Amino acid sequence: MPASPGAGRFGRGPLVAAAALFVLAAAACGAVILLSPFPRVENDAAEYLALAQNVALGKGFTADGVTPGVYRPPLFSVLLGLWFAATGTSSPVSAAFFQTLLHALGVVAAFFLFREVTPSTAWAARAAAFLAVTPLLITRVVFVLQEPTLLLFTTLACLATARLLKRPSAARSALAGAAWGVCTLAKIVSWYVPLLLLALRVLTRRLGWCWRRRDALALLLAFACVIAPWTARNYARFRQFIPVNGQGQGMLEWKVGHAEISGEPPGGEVLAAIDRDNPTPAGRRRALWRHLFEHPGYFFVRQPFRNAISYAAPPRDWWILAAGRPPGEHGLTFWLLVGVGYLPFYLALLLRTGQLVRGKATPVSAFLVLLLWSYWVQHALLWGDARFNLALYPVLVAMALPTGGASTGVSARDEHEHPRQAGRARASAAGCAR
Repeated sequence: MPASPGAGRFGRGPLVAAAALFVLAAAACGAVILLSPFPRVENDAAEYLALAQNVALGKGFTADGVTPGVYRPPLFSVLLGLWFAATGTSSPVSAAFFQTLLHALGVVAAFFLFREVTPSTAWAARAAAFLAVTPLLITRVVFVLQEPTLLLFTTLACLATARLLKRPSAARSALAGAAWGVCTLAKIVSWYVPLLLLALRVLTRRLGWCWRRRDALALLLAFACVIAPWTARNYARFRQFIPVNGQGQGMLEWKVGHAEISGEPPGGEVLAAIDRDNPTPAGRRRALWRHLFEHPGYFFVRQPFRNAISYAAPPRDWWILAAGRPPGEHGLTFWLLVGVGYLPFYLALLLRTGQLVRGKATPVSAFLVLLLWSYWVQHALLWGDARFNLALYPVLVAMALPTGGASTGVSARDEHEHPRQAGRARASAAGCAR
């Protein structure tokens, strides 16, 4: 088979490039493990580590070894626990090597996603190489937190979706649905993506993409089948409908506890008063919602705006760890992070958004743009920690890649590598009324 465009730069094509990217990413993370200080395992990290250690010991998904866990999503801790069981060690250093593996796999997944966005394998490899070594990602390996897991499985789900959008079929729909189900087991924030894909059908005429009803049903069923066993486990344990994890009230408490409302007591005092006056979980939940609606200007305007700004910034917890203070907004390091790691890609996002509005986007580009904006809005409404944007960082980088092909998303490389599938994609787009 002839090599695909850009493959000559890597000798034998994309697989060689993927292997090289894996090694590059692993080496970059290895350097961080050797040279970086390790943070104290506390707060979120302490619970993730305890869950993983108990999984490794065969005690199940529990933080204390007895009580079933439900506050945290399962995927990260379960995978880390399996790693601990396989390696016979459960230290933060062992967790860092696990995070290194996930980062390297995430870079490879991003490379293949980029190849669905751009007809140039060389550009896809350059973008993935940037991800392999950027300090924004490689410094995450020393934290026992789930960003590398989220990045890997979100990127894999985006890859499955991109291939579905280019060559629709029931099998590809089911694979994409299952991928988003696994991603949702990593973090509930991706729960809505199958619905986003259904909404994308509205743009069929403008984007030249067709998705049959049976394919859409396959995606929804596969998504539900992946989530259902864990949901059933939660109901059996707690007699409540908890699709993934029970962090909803915790998020409410976080929003109220960190509020800074002029003329009101500090959020911590408000939260303590609610806890004191409402002994039942249902009573606390009602009191928390009542407090939100009593201050709509703060909780539904000011706080989301501040969250949106915070979410879009570079995460700086590693720099706090290494230097004892964050790179301030007026310092050179911060603006280097913004100028290299974010600003060009956000400008590209605006460009792709304009193409979508004008009906000039490919289906793949349209989906990725809508995913970025909806993910951003969701985090603005919930909590805008800067590290939360890293799950979609490869998608953000993809905005800057040159795109090709007609509005069906069938690129020249697709025509060359998959002529039959490309023909079916064009025929499907032409017959959207079916």
